[in-house]
Amino acid sequence: MSKDNIIQFVGFTTQLEPEEFVAQWERYAKAFTSVPCDHSILQQETGTKARYKYVSRHEFRKQDFRFKFMQGRTSENFAEKKVRVVQTGGYTPLQITCTDHEEHIDAKVIAFISHDDFDISYYKQLSYRFLNIYQAYYENCTHGHILEFFVPLANAEEFVSELKKRTAIEVAAYKECLAAHA
Repeated sequence: MSKDNIIQFVGFTTQLEPEEFVAQWERYAKAFTSVPCDHSILQQETGTKARYKYVSRHEFRKQDFRFKFMQGRTSENFAEKKVRVVQTGGYTPLQITCTDHEEHIDAKVIAFISHDDFDISYYKQLSYRFLNIYQAYYENCTHGHILEFFVPLANAEEFVSELKKRTAIEVAAYKECLAAHA
């Protein structure tokens, strides 16, 4: 992943079972962009209930970025109306310490940080193995920062609980359920 790339995050809320959701997501993922993205990952929440049951991450070279999922609306449904889609926006990588997600047996904890929380140094002082930090590329992004923490599986639930004590944050553990290269 290059720091010159833009990462588009999309959140999904649904009650669909993973097999049914992934099948629908794959159909719609083909229409996400006018140019192919470098890499896409679909992640499913684990453990505690999260705002987004699934989060997809799409990586683009900045000069190729033309994300058009759901015609640019910030919230939409799949045609079947069983999936709500939330555009969180495009983000630039500020710090990437884990690039090969499949090599690690850690839990991934994704924290969606409000625009009002400017204290990123707080998050850097926590106990984790790896931390990826993304900053909003556009002013209208849903969150100011998105952080991916990689923590030992045994500590994931406690780590999520600790982060939930902060205000202006949405956080949950996720596991990768589908990775696709353009």
